[in-house]
Amino acid sequence: MRPFITFLSLLGLAIGVHADIVQLNTGKALAGRVTGYANDSFELQPTNAAPVQIPASTVASIDFSKGAVLATVELEGQKPLDGRIWLYTRGAINFENDKGETTRLPLAKISRVSFSADALPETPAPPPRPKPAPPANDSPAPVSVPKIGLISKGGEVDVQQYCVRGKIMIIDFYADWCPPCRSVGPLLEKRVNEDDDLILRKVDIVKWNSPVCQQYGIRSIPYIQVYDRFGNKVGDMTGFNEKTFDSYLNLAH
Repeated sequence: MRPFITFLSLLGLAIGVHADIVQLNTGKALAGRVTGYANDSFELQPTNAAPVQIPASTVASIDFSKGAVLATVELEGQKPLDGRIWLYTRGAINFENDKGETTRLPLAKISRVSFSADALPETPAPPPRPKPAPPANDSPAPVSVPKIGLISKGGEVDVQQYCVRGKIMIIDFYADWCPPCRSVGPLLEKRVNEDDDLILRKVDIVKWNSPVCQQYGIRSIPYIQVYDRFGNKVGDMTGFNEKTFDSYLNLAH
């Protein structure tokens, strides 16, 4: 096994947008690609640097850059499990099997985890579905409203009450400490500023298991919802896929 490196050298790793984020108990964050777990340690592969071993006892949580990662989990006395891991927190891994069933696996029962570098299968764009018909003689009227606004910081919120008749509303659930969110946020704001039909409402989850996370069952961010001109939700997605996003906007028009 490779020797442990000091926290001082770990903290010198740059945090990039396309990187897994290892949050330490000290509050510091490390970036790279998590490639495995064994001998009570996670292995992190920083960009352009040698792999490092991080004791699991020092890790508060791990967020994966693409929301989830393919992995094989080996449990003591059981057959290896193949599936997806989308979060490590509070001493357990959130694991999803090929049936879509999710369970929390305590790290104490795991002997080894092998994280795959293969990309997850891309979720296809949803098939077209009929648009809700507007009420008779009730055409949307132009409305002057703020293009972008923050509507919650961790607290529960009824996002539909922020829908504006005649506008397509995008909801961006994010956190300031989430690198992918810091990449997706400006993309959404650019689209909204370029299209008079769009408005953007942002929800800062603040931390995992905040009231708004529990309200909407959020387990990965960025999480995006799209509502049409009459307040009907036409779709949502975890992460950002431009093709899927555009299909939602087309449905909402």
